[in-house]
Amino acid sequence: MEIIKTPPHIILQSTKEVIFYLSKEYNSSLDIKLWMDNLNLNGYKGMTIKSKCIFNKLKDQNYK
Repeated sequence: MEIIKTPPHIILQSTKEVIFYLSKEYNSSLDIKLWMDNLNLNGYKGMTIKSKCIFNKLKDQNYK
């Protein structure tokens, strides 16, 4: 059985969204559904972002 490595992510409880950070060099096929299943977040929407700066700003806002 292959272990699924979930990329860095932010869980936004208020909007039921999960934002995954993927570096620009990320070459693996995207499978957001597997990551969402791995996090056990049914009913949440998943999306990706490639900007580390914006990801860090969102993370900082989410944890204030």
